[in-house]
Amino acid sequence: MLLRSIIICCYLMGAYWASYHFPSLKMVFYPTLGAFSFLFMHRVDQIKDVGRITLGAIVAVTIGSVMYSVSHGAVSFFLTAIVTISLIQLLKWNAAPILAVSFVPFFAHPTSIWALPSAVLVSLLGLMVSVWLIGKVEQMPVVSKWSEALALFRSKVTPTPVKKEL
Repeated sequence: MLLRSIIICCYLMGAYWASYHFPSLKMVFYPTLGAFSFLFMHRVDQIKDVGRITLGAIVAVTIGSVMYSVSHGAVSFFLTAIVTISLIQLLKWNAAPILAVSFVPFFAHPTSIWALPSAVLVSLLGLMVSVWLIGKVEQMPVVSKWSEALALFRSKVTPTPVKKEL
């Protein structure tokens, strides 16, 4: 899990750095990307599921962008929420960050209807590549031995919880 955390944090740092230094990439980083990262980090071996969640996020942010371009008000926000929740339930996407990413247009105020969906697509595809890379690196014999040794060390160092008797 340490290797996964390091790779994911490096990806998030790179996305933040790019969005901060290049105005054209301003929307590549958004706080929900951290939630997607944590979710994907635990699904390294389920790349098909990660792909479905990514597709759901792209659809949700597109719905949010379209609704925001129609109206910036509360009714448009409500419609975005209800449509996105319905799609999550209907298509069994089972990932809370999908709903959160649909709201990003209402806070980021994109200038173009396609700016945010494009940025989310690029950032989540980059995250999928990182997750795929994690899976490949973890399959290497050297890394798996190192990971087992670290887990054994951690189990010896971490104290076992004491159960209280009543």
